[in-house]
Amino acid sequence: MALGTGIYVYGCADGWWGYSYVSSFTPEAFADKSYKPLFYAPEEKFYDYAQLEYIEKDREDILLDWQHYLGSAFPKNKIAFYLLNDSAAAEIEQLYRALQGDATQQPGLLASKKAQNFVQFLHYAKAVEASSTTTFSSWDYEDRIVVQTQPSLVADIETFYQNLEKPDAFFANRIWFQVLKAKFYSNDRGSVIPFFEASANKQPKNDLYYRALGYVAGAYYQQSAYDKSNALFASIFNDAPSKRHEALYNFRPLSTDSLHQALQRVDSKAVQASMVAMNGYYHDAAEAMKRIYAIQANSPHLDFLLTRWVNAEESKVTDYYNVQKSNATWDASQIDKETLNWLGEILKQPRKLHNPGLAYLAYGYINMLCNEHDVAQVAYSKAKRFGRGKPLVAAQIRLFNLLNNISQLGHVSAKNEKELLPELTWLYHEVPKDSVLIPSFRYEYASSWIKTALSAVYTKNDNPLMAELLDSKKGFYDNEELGDRMVQFLLQENKSGWNTLFATLYPYNLSDIYESRAIYAYYQDHIDEAIDLMERATSPRMRNDRGYNDMHYNNAVLRGNPFNGKIKDCNDCDHAAPQKVKYTKLDFLRKVQELKQNVDQGTDLYANALLLGNAYYNTSFFGNARVFYYNAIIAEYGNYISTKNQPYILGMSNAKKYYEKAFHAAQDNEQRAKVSYLLAKVDRNNFYRQQYLQADDYYWADAKQTMFKDWAGFQTLKNDYADTKYYQEVIRECGYFRSYVTQEIGKGR
Repeated sequence: MALGTGIYVYGCADGWWGYSYVSSFTPEAFADKSYKPLFYAPEEKFYDYAQLEYIEKDREDILLDWQHYLGSAFPKNKIAFYLLNDSAAAEIEQLYRALQGDATQQPGLLASKKAQNFVQFLHYAKAVEASSTTTFSSWDYEDRIVVQTQPSLVADIETFYQNLEKPDAFFANRIWFQVLKAKFYSNDRGSVIPFFEASANKQPKNDLYYRALGYVAGAYYQQSAYDKSNALFASIFNDAPSKRHEALYNFRPLSTDSLHQALQRVDSKAVQASMVAMNGYYHDAAEAMKRIYAIQANSPHLDFLLTRWVNAEESKVTDYYNVQKSNATWDASQIDKETLNWLGEILKQPRKLHNPGLAYLAYGYINMLCNEHDVAQVAYSKAKRFGRGKPLVAAQIRLFNLLNNISQLGHVSAKNEKELLPELTWLYHEVPKDSVLIPSFRYEYASSWIKTALSAVYTKNDNPLMAELLDSKKGFYDNEELGDRMVQFLLQENKSGWNTLFATLYPYNLSDIYESRAIYAYYQDHIDEAIDLMERATSPRMRNDRGYNDMHYNNAVLRGNPFNGKIKDCNDCDHAAPQKVKYTKLDFLRKVQELKQNVDQGTDLYANALLLGNAYYNTSFFGNARVFYYNAIIAEYGNYISTKNQPYILGMSNAKKYYEKAFHAAQDNEQRAKVSYLLAKVDRNNFYRQQYLQADDYYWADAKQTMFKDWAGFQTLKNDYADTKYYQEVIRECGYFRSYVTQEIGKGR
């Protein structure tokens, strides 16, 4: 019957993308699928473990077995329904009651002996399921809530099994297993042991046999007879690949001395190797490999431990951020050199191993990380002889050869470009589209590392343009000359194959560059220049890879009206409000140009200056049109603004300049009152910037320090314009100002 439905608790942490981003060694290339849950997985309970995949596989196997047995004697849809659907219980019992009468006289479903056997099996199996499906695994012996099988049911099933006359093997095997299952979940779990020992030799060594053997191991485990339970789990681990992860999960890890004693009680070398492998999973993979090699050099269990060892060793070296800081060099000071040397020794007799290709690649890869490039090259060449016909292994060898070649470059010559271009094209353009490789091949870390390494080479050789193309650094475009050179490079139509490849991999395009320059020109109040640049920042095709399409380039729409200046800052409210005119980035700049010309000419100075002040306010961090400064190169999308961009995005100088122009041009107190309040908002934002937003930990600042500051604009509004309608509007809408006024009145002012 189907397994239970509880779950193991494991999973990746938020933001974790997978092992391919920190690893280049793909364990799936070297060990069969049964070992997959056991690969090195510091972020998971079991590696890439899909519980439902195993449950569904078991269900599918059970269903196929019964369909094959019953043939045309039972409808296939009914077989599936009765076996796998909990709601079938009532119908099953109805059929069973009919079976207890004269089944030979029953038409339809009970016409054949095999159909009758099926109903008999279902009756017992469903009854036992009530106590066997309370956790994910029937082999989880320590942490479970058990509904025990009643003694009367155990006796009934066992009696039925013992009284079978001329049983067919398939049916007898299924009933035999139900007896064991019932005993295991009864109040006398130990009773499975003598029953199994007395009857197992008559059963085929199929999936049910090893599940039953697991029950026996579990009974010994409950009795604290761990030497016996471990030996049985080791046998299951060796002989039943589909049960490996469950056997290992329930294996009780041993100390070195206890393991030595346990091995002496096991005759089979294969099972000894299994026991060492399981213990090595929990303890020291390197020591376990050495011990397995001494017991049974060609044991396949050595393979999965070797992949674990390699993945653990590379994790000491391949941290992406540390590699970046060290100019893409590997620090091998923490590598386990002793085990690496042992691996070299056993490779003197490669044919003794189960998978020599894996051993050569592991030896070559770790030597490469130790900067022993010649040793690595020889090992990769030897590994190639053992990996023919396996696409994943071939890809692994190709990737390691590429990494080895890149890591030795001191400069990039025309010859290097010619030799490396096909390999890099494969890595960056072909691998991501290869449906055979993609599910498991680890190439992302290598892709990033190679670009970082080549960039470091170009930096040392005074080629900042190529260095930027391969590994973009914030601030590159601060240098106008370098920025112009990049623009000219990207505009070239007849690039070499090498340059074309890295131009396609560069994270920015011409529109990103033009847009960033336009934004900076705007903040510097160079509006004509900003318009010229923004006109060139057109949306390129196929930009879905990065996202943010609706926030980039000259046709990106600002979400709020940037020319509104309201009492209360509420960006979401402004975004939701109806807008007669929707401004794109380019439309906005053209409107700013028009307003600026009016201000320069003295035309309706108050209104135009006020609108310009609002425009600069709203295109700051504090306003409703943040989309204006969203750009891939500027890269300011959140609440923290980098030091370089703070003067532009947090700065209030332009807004203040135009508000002051509006104040001096105001015709009446209502206008002066409004500008006084807007200037107070400017002062408030400057305070926030200087006191908090420039600090890395501003979220933890004492908010009480910000309350009720005596802004000059507040003083002017209260002292000079308290009789205006605008003053009353501010009192109604702005609790901050209202509290300020109340405090001032309390002081007797």
